[in-house]
Order: sequence, then structure tokens, then C-alpha cells
Amino acid sequence: MSCLIDYNLILLDFHPVDYPASKLTIPGTETSLTPMHDPTPLYHRIYLALREDILNGAFSFDAPMPSEIELASRFGVSRVTLRRTLERLDAEGLIKRARGRGTFAQRQPDARATRADIRGLVENLLAMGLRTEVTVLEFSYDPMPLNVARAMKQAPDTTAQRAVRLRSYEGKPFSYATTHVREDIGRSYDREAMADTSLLRLIERAGAQITGAKQSVSATAADRRVGDLLGVDVGAPLLAVTRVVFDQDGQGLEHIRALYRPDMYEFELDLTPSVGPGGTQWSASA
Repeated sequence: MSCLIDYNLILLDFHPVDYPASKLTIPGTETSLTPMHDPTPLYHRIYLALREDILNGAFSFDAPMPSEIELASRFGVSRVTLRRTLERLDAEGLIKRARGRGTFAQRQPDARATRADIRGLVENLLAMGLRTEVTVLEFSYDPMPLNVARAMKQAPDTTAQRAVRLRSYEGKPFSYATTHVREDIGRSYDREAMADTSLLRLIERAGAQITGAKQSVSATAADRRVGDLLGVDVGAPLLAVTRVVFDQDGQGLEHIRALYRPDMYEFELDLTPSVGPGGTQWSASA
């Protein structure tokens, strides 16, 4: 039995984020975390921890935060490292440092101001009334990579229309997507059409009948190119969504691999309790 999963898309109006790593002491505890093989700078990990605390209201806006010495001791780092973290928080408006008075957390606007219930992904943003800007970085006709051909149930080296697009909301890039579309469909539109029309609409206009899709959501790390385009550090965590769209014959029409900044884009899944073999369990709402 299958069910339709409804995703709630939320565009988060946060400041740019990177993502942390090394030895960290959890605030309020004596626990230290030392992830292995994590190349992210230590100051950045601390930045993330403090940023999360500020956004979650862990610090009073009317009283100073712990001093540099106290924070450095809490996280087990030098004051030089801690100072670099505070400089970044200050630059992003998350804290305000007042000479002789201390450092104060600053109130932030509601990060979840834009919300809508959708079935799908970015293709539905226009239907939600959200104005996003699309930059088509690459547009060509190339052989499918082996993993894409397999997912689309096509022969290896089958030609597809390949595109790379950067999508922004209110001037802030939040999505980097690579798509492969079956050649007979991909020849029906051009680069300009991809900049102002969703790919789903372009596929439908070509006369293809869409009957289903298979989608997975995971995480990945930003490389240099993607990091520069999305405004995050190399190694920053990104939400990775892979989807294959099928026609009535079960053949792939489109393969998309989209990377999202998790500080600006997230999914919510509605769940309902159901009775399972071991008792109550959660199921996706139909």
C-alpha cells in the first residue's frame, strides 16, 4: 500500500550560515564532543552553537551574555578563537557588543514568515505566490551519467538535456539544482524558458504524461563551487533532494539532484499515529 506524502516547504529568512567542528563543550554541561575527520574550523562550530542558542532565545536580550573568558572556558577554546566567532555573530546582527557593558543577544525577525503547504518541490513555488529568481548556469545536451541513466531506466550514455540552475529568494541563493531530462522532451525548450518556467510545466507542455515520481532526501557537504554560489563555506551541510519523474510506461522523464541551504529551506512531514505490530507507531499522513 502506498500513500501520498505532503511536504510543507518553509523558506527561512535567516542570515547566511556555514556549518561546524573539533572539540566542543555543550553549554551547561561538562560534555565534550570531538568528531573525527571533521575538517570544519572550530570557530565555525562554536558560531553555529551560539547562533542556535541566540535564535532559540537561550540568552536574555536585556542582560549581557557570558563574557569572552566564560565562553572560551565553556567551549574549551582560546579567546582568540572565541573572539573570531563573536566577530561573525556581530557582523550578522545576532549580537551587539557594547564597551564596558558586555555582549548582548539581539532579537531576530520571525524566521518562518513564509510558509505554504505543497505537494512537490520548487516547481510549486510560483503557485504559492513566492517570487524566486532563477539563473541558468549551464545548458547542454550530454550523455547521461551512469547513475542517472539507471535511475531513469535508460540505456547508458543516452543523451539528455542537462541544466544547472541557481534559485534565489529575495536576492538570497538557496538552491543549486542539476537536472537531466529525456532528449525528446529537452529539445522542446531552450535556456531562456528554463529561467522563467518550472521544469514540470515544460515537461507537460512537451506532451509527456507524468504519472509518478520517486524521491529521496538526505544530506551532503558543499564543495567549493556550490559553496561559493550558495554563500556557504566548503564542507557546510546541505539538504540534498534527488527525484526521478516517470511517465505512464514507467520510463524516466526527469532526474533532478537539488542542493538546498538548510537555513533557508526545510521540509515538514505531517504524521498520524497508527497501530502497528508493536503498538502505536507514526505513519505519513495520506
